[in-house]
Amino acid sequence: MKSRKLRIALLASLMLSIGMYSCDDSDNPNPTPGEANGTPKYLLALDLTAIDSYPFHVIEEVDSGRADIDQSQEIPDQPYNVPVTTRPGEIFLNSAEKLTKYSVGEDGILKDEGSLPNLGISGGPVYEFLDNERLMISSGPRQAADGVFGYQIINTATMTEESNGSITLPVNENSLAIPSSYILRDAKIFVPYLHTDENYIAYDEATVAIYDATTLEFEKLVTDSRTASVGYSIVSSHGITENGDLYLISCNSNYWAGNESLPSGILRIKAGEDDFDDEYFFNITEKINNNHTGGMLYVGNNKAIVQIFRSDLISDYGDYQGGFVIEYYLVDLVNQTTQKLNIPLSKYPRRALERLDDGRAVIVANTESEGNALYIYDPATESVSKGITYEGAEFISAFMSFE
Repeated sequence: MKSRKLRIALLASLMLSIGMYSCDDSDNPNPTPGEANGTPKYLLALDLTAIDSYPFHVIEEVDSGRADIDQSQEIPDQPYNVPVTTRPGEIFLNSAEKLTKYSVGEDGILKDEGSLPNLGISGGPVYEFLDNERLMISSGPRQAADGVFGYQIINTATMTEESNGSITLPVNENSLAIPSSYILRDAKIFVPYLHTDENYIAYDEATVAIYDATTLEFEKLVTDSRTASVGYSIVSSHGITENGDLYLISCNSNYWAGNESLPSGILRIKAGEDDFDDEYFFNITEKINNNHTGGMLYVGNNKAIVQIFRSDLISDYGDYQGGFVIEYYLVDLVNQTTQKLNIPLSKYPRRALERLDDGRAVIVANTESEGNALYIYDPATESVSKGITYEGAEFISAFMSFE
C-alpha cells in the first residue's frame, strides 16, 4: 500500500506541476464513495499511465458527487488486471496468469474468492455466460492467423474449469481473425469477428460464425458486404431487443481493423433466424456527417447509444484513443433516426458503455472541458445528465456494475 500511495503522491505532484490536477477536500460537500453508509455496486478501472499504476475504485453512487484517486485500491501482487465481466455481487478480473473472482465488502475492498489459470491476457477477452454459473471465455491472444482460438468453460460458483477446447473461425490465407464476442442465442453461439489481411485492413464484408452451443461444432458462416468489421471485444457492440432481434454495429474505423471505404452501420439478424436481414441496414456514416462508429449499447424500446469518432478531429492513429474525438448519439433502430447526446467530446472508447438494472445506462466520458465523469442516460426522457465526477486519475478506463 505504501508504494501505491507514493506513486499517487508523485502523480499528484506531476499533475500540479502541469496544471492538470487540483483537489481541495474542504470544498467537497459529498461523501467519498466507498466510505458512505451505502452498498457498493459499481467498479471503476482507472489509469495512471504516468506512474504505471492501474487501480480500481468501488463506488455506491453514479448519479452525483465526486470520487478521488486517494480512495482507490490495487490488487495485491497483481499490478495489471483486465476487467472481464460481473455477476450480482461478483467481479471477474483477468491477470497475466489467472482469472479471479472477487466479492466486495461493505468497505468497498475487493476480496479474492477464488481463481484458476487462464489462457493468457489481452485487452479484450471474449466471453459469454452459458447459464447462471458457466462462463465461456477466451482470454489469450486477440488475433490468430489460423483462426483458432482456445476457450475455457468455467464453473464460476467453484472457480474450476469444466472443460476447454478451441473454435476455428473461417479465415483467408495470409489473413487474421479477431473475435468480437460470444453471443448465446437460440441454442447457438454467434461469433462476430474482424477478418483482415496481414496489415489489419478489413476485407469488404461483415462476418459472423455460428456454432452449436452444446457441442461448439461449427455450423455456418454468414456475411454481408454492406459494411465490415462487426463488433469489437473491448467495447459493447451488439444488442438483443425485447423480441429477440440481434443488432450488431460495425467498428470499421481506422482505430479498429480499418476499412473506411465502407460505411459504418448496424446490421440485424431477426429473432429465430441465423442470417443477416437483407432488408435492413442502418447506415450510420451517411446519417452522421460521414463519421465512423465505435461501440453500441442497446437501451431498450428499440433504442441504442452509439459511439462516434469525429473524423475531422483525427490527424493520427493515437487520436482514436488519446484525443478528444468521441461523441455519443441516441439512435432509433427501427426508424433509423439519430439524436446527439449532450456529452462533451471524450477520449478513450474502451468499456465506456453499460446498462444498469433499472434500465438506465452509464456512459464513461473522459472530457477536456468537464473532467472525467459518468453520464447517465434516462430512457424516460431520452436524455443524459452528468453524474459522479472522478478526480486524480488520467482517465477512467472501464465501468462495470455488479448489482
